[in-house]
Amino acid sequence: MNAKMRCQAQLDALRHEHHGVAGTLLSTMDGFEIATSVSEKVSPSKLAAMASSLLALAEAVSREGAVGQCRDLIIESSAGLVLLMDVPSATHKAVLTVLCTEAAVFGRIRWAARNTREAIAHALDGSAMAS
Repeated sequence: MNAKMRCQAQLDALRHEHHGVAGTLLSTMDGFEIATSVSEKVSPSKLAAMASSLLALAEAVSREGAVGQCRDLIIESSAGLVLLMDVPSATHKAVLTVLCTEAAVFGRIRWAARNTREAIAHALDGSAMAS
């Protein structure tokens, strides 16, 4: 199984095994979709572009504010949460986006997303990305 397929499997598992996760997306830091598990209402390409921009902005704010390196960005909305996470891959800089409904228990989702982020980093570092 190639890296993209392993990443896809991780996204699918996060979405389907955790109540309140409405969608997941893995994208490059320059805003291109790698793998996705979202509803038809969501545009993965638009979400990937916005997620990369938002995480880059959060990293700049963290640096400017002298609070260390940004790892996660949490957006609270009227109907849930959006969690943006830097994927710590040595070979492929990436962003994990997790879309959550109001039913999500944030602590559990954040813990599960962190585990998914680590598994994805391992998958990306383990082999070259296949198109």
